[in-house]
Amino acid sequence: MDRILTPDELTEKIKNTDNIPANELSDFIKTYKQGYNLWLDSLKQKLNNYQPLFTDLDARRSISPSFNYCEHNLKGEIWREFPTDKRYRVSNLGRIKFEGKIQKQKDEKIGYCTLADESLRKDYVYNFVAYTFLNKVEGDGYHVHHITNDGYYNTVENLVLLTQDEHSFVHGFEVGKP
Repeated sequence: MDRILTPDELTEKIKNTDNIPANELSDFIKTYKQGYNLWLDSLKQKLNNYQPLFTDLDARRSISPSFNYCEHNLKGEIWREFPTDKRYRVSNLGRIKFEGKIQKQKDEKIGYCTLADESLRKDYVYNFVAYTFLNKVEGDGYHVHHITNDGYYNTVENLVLLTQDEHSFVHGFEVGKP
Protein backbone atom coordinates (compact mmCIF):
# COMPACT_ATOMS: atom_id res chain seq x y z
CA MET A 1 0.00 0.00 0.00
CA ASP A 2 1.56 3.27 -1.11
CA ARG A 3 1.64 6.31 1.08
CA ILE A 4 1.70 9.94 0.01
CA LEU A 5 3.50 12.91 1.50
CA THR A 6 1.74 14.75 4.29
CA PRO A 7 1.00 18.42 3.51
CA ASP A 8 3.81 19.42 5.91
CA GLU A 9 6.28 17.08 4.16
CA LEU A 10 5.29 18.48 0.76
CA THR A 11 5.53 22.08 1.97
CA GLU A 12 9.01 21.39 3.35
CA LYS A 13 10.12 19.85 0.03
CA ILE A 14 8.96 22.77 -2.11
CA LYS A 15 9.30 25.78 0.23
CA ASN A 16 12.49 26.95 -1.46
CA THR A 17 11.08 26.70 -4.98
CA ASP A 18 11.56 29.96 -6.88
CA ASN A 19 9.66 28.80 -9.97
CA ILE A 20 6.18 29.07 -8.43
CA PRO A 21 4.63 32.41 -7.39
CA ALA A 22 3.65 32.51 -3.69
CA ASN A 23 -0.11 32.78 -4.33
CA GLU A 24 -0.06 29.77 -6.71
CA LEU A 25 2.01 27.80 -4.21
CA SER A 26 -0.49 28.61 -1.45
CA ASP A 27 -3.41 27.49 -3.65
CA PHE A 28 -1.54 24.31 -4.58
CA ILE A 29 -0.85 23.44 -0.93
CA LYS A 30 -4.52 24.11 -0.04
CA THR A 31 -5.72 21.82 -2.84
CA TYR A 32 -3.12 19.20 -1.88
CA LYS A 33 -4.34 19.24 1.75
CA GLN A 34 -7.88 18.54 0.56
CA GLY A 35 -6.64 15.60 -1.53
CA TYR A 36 -4.52 14.34 1.35
CA ASN A 37 -7.50 14.42 3.72
CA LEU A 38 -9.57 12.46 1.18
CA TRP A 39 -6.73 9.92 0.89
CA LEU A 40 -6.53 9.64 4.68
CA ASP A 41 -10.30 9.11 4.99
CA SER A 42 -10.11 6.47 2.25
CA LEU A 43 -7.16 4.78 3.98
CA LYS A 44 -9.00 4.69 7.31
CA GLN A 45 -12.08 3.23 5.68
CA LYS A 46 -10.02 0.63 3.84
CA LEU A 47 -7.98 -0.37 6.90
CA ASN A 48 -11.00 -0.50 9.19
CA ASN A 49 -12.59 -3.05 6.87
CA TYR A 50 -9.80 -5.53 7.65
CA GLN A 51 -10.11 -7.77 10.66
CA PRO A 52 -7.97 -10.69 11.81
CA LEU A 53 -8.96 -13.82 9.91
CA PHE A 54 -9.59 -15.60 13.21
CA THR A 55 -10.33 -14.24 16.66
CA ASP A 56 -8.92 -17.35 18.31
CA LEU A 57 -5.26 -16.71 19.16
CA ASP A 58 -4.07 -20.24 18.41
CA ALA A 59 -5.78 -20.16 15.00
CA ARG A 60 -4.17 -16.77 14.22
CA ARG A 61 -0.74 -18.10 15.15
CA SER A 62 -1.29 -21.27 13.11
CA ILE A 63 -1.75 -19.36 9.83
CA SER A 64 1.03 -16.83 10.43
CA PRO A 65 4.23 -17.57 8.48
CA SER A 66 6.12 -15.96 11.39
CA PHE A 67 5.38 -18.97 13.58
CA ASN A 68 6.09 -21.49 10.80
CA TYR A 69 9.44 -22.77 11.96
CA CYS A 70 11.00 -24.98 9.33
CA GLU A 71 14.42 -25.03 7.71
CA HIS A 72 13.25 -24.73 4.10
CA ASN A 73 11.82 -21.72 2.27
CA LEU A 74 8.07 -21.30 2.16
CA LYS A 75 6.26 -20.81 -1.14
CA GLY A 76 6.88 -17.28 -2.45
CA GLU A 77 9.44 -16.49 0.25
CA ILE A 78 12.07 -13.87 -0.59
CA TRP A 79 15.04 -13.20 1.70
CA ARG A 80 16.92 -9.88 2.00
CA GLU A 81 19.80 -8.71 4.12
CA PHE A 82 18.77 -6.69 7.18
CA PRO A 83 20.05 -3.14 6.54
CA THR A 84 21.65 -2.46 9.93
CA ASP A 85 23.16 -5.86 10.72
CA LYS A 86 24.39 -8.14 7.94
CA ARG A 87 24.19 -11.23 10.18
CA TYR A 88 20.39 -11.13 9.84
CA ARG A 89 18.29 -11.95 6.80
CA VAL A 90 14.60 -11.12 6.69
CA SER A 91 11.86 -12.80 4.68
CA ASN A 92 8.92 -11.06 3.03
CA LEU A 93 6.78 -13.52 5.01
CA GLY A 94 8.06 -12.27 8.37
CA ARG A 95 10.65 -14.95 9.16
CA ILE A 96 14.16 -14.10 10.35
CA LYS A 97 17.51 -15.83 9.86
CA PHE A 98 20.51 -15.14 12.05
CA GLU A 99 23.86 -16.27 10.64
CA GLY A 100 22.01 -18.49 8.14
CA LYS A 101 19.69 -20.23 10.62
CA ILE A 102 15.96 -19.55 10.70
CA GLN A 103 14.99 -18.32 14.16
CA LYS A 104 12.01 -19.36 16.23
CA GLN A 105 9.65 -16.58 17.23
CA LYS A 106 7.71 -16.10 20.42
CA ASP A 107 4.47 -14.42 21.31
CA GLU A 108 5.05 -11.38 23.51
CA LYS A 109 1.47 -11.73 24.85
CA ILE A 110 0.61 -8.23 23.62
CA GLY A 111 -0.29 -9.21 20.09
CA TYR A 112 3.20 -9.08 18.54
CA CYS A 113 6.12 -11.44 18.20
CA THR A 114 9.86 -11.20 18.72
CA LEU A 115 12.75 -13.60 18.27
CA ALA A 116 12.68 -16.43 20.81
CA ASP A 117 16.46 -16.34 21.36
CA GLU A 118 16.92 -13.65 24.02
CA SER A 119 20.55 -13.08 23.02
CA LEU A 120 19.54 -11.73 19.58
CA ARG A 121 18.27 -8.29 18.57
CA LYS A 122 15.37 -7.23 20.75
CA ASP A 123 12.78 -5.89 18.34
CA TYR A 124 9.37 -6.80 17.02
CA VAL A 125 9.36 -8.93 13.89
CA TYR A 126 7.25 -6.34 12.06
CA ASN A 127 10.11 -3.85 12.51
CA PHE A 128 12.61 -6.26 10.94
CA VAL A 129 10.28 -6.52 7.92
CA ALA A 130 9.62 -2.76 7.74
CA TYR A 131 13.33 -1.86 7.92
CA THR A 132 14.19 -4.43 5.26
CA PHE A 133 11.31 -4.20 2.78
CA LEU A 134 9.60 -0.83 3.40
CA ASN A 135 12.81 1.21 3.85
CA LYS A 136 11.83 2.33 7.33
CA VAL A 137 14.65 4.06 9.15
CA GLU A 138 15.01 4.02 12.92
CA GLY A 139 13.86 7.34 14.35
CA ASP A 140 12.18 8.50 11.12
CA GLY A 141 8.89 9.14 12.91
CA TYR A 142 6.88 6.58 10.95
CA HIS A 143 4.78 3.91 12.62
CA VAL A 144 4.30 0.42 11.23
CA HIS A 145 0.62 -0.46 10.95
CA HIS A 146 -0.71 -4.00 10.40
CA ILE A 147 -3.34 -3.66 7.67
CA THR A 148 -5.36 -6.62 8.99
CA ASN A 149 -4.90 -5.44 12.59
CA ASP A 150 -3.21 -8.78 13.26
CA GLY A 151 0.19 -8.24 14.89
CA TYR A 152 1.14 -11.88 14.33
CA TYR A 153 0.84 -11.59 10.56
CA ASN A 154 4.10 -9.85 9.63
CA THR A 155 4.20 -10.28 5.87
CA VAL A 156 5.34 -7.24 3.93
CA GLU A 157 1.91 -7.08 2.24
CA ASN A 158 0.27 -6.67 5.66
CA LEU A 159 2.37 -3.67 6.71
CA VAL A 160 2.17 0.02 5.87
CA LEU A 161 4.12 3.04 7.17
CA LEU A 162 2.04 5.86 8.65
CA THR A 163 2.83 9.07 10.50
CA GLN A 164 1.76 9.21 14.15
CA ASP A 165 -1.23 11.39 13.24
CA GLU A 166 -2.25 9.02 10.42
CA HIS A 167 -1.87 6.00 12.68
CA SER A 168 -3.98 7.66 15.39
CA PHE A 169 -6.60 8.65 12.81
CA VAL A 170 -6.81 5.11 11.41
CA HIS A 171 -7.19 3.56 14.88
CA GLY A 172 -9.55 6.26 16.14
CA PHE A 173 -7.45 6.89 19.26
CA GLU A 174 -4.11 8.51 20.07
CA VAL A 175 -1.24 6.18 19.21
CA GLY A 176 2.06 6.71 21.08
CA LYS A 177 5.29 7.88 19.59
CA PRO A 178 7.37 5.25 17.70
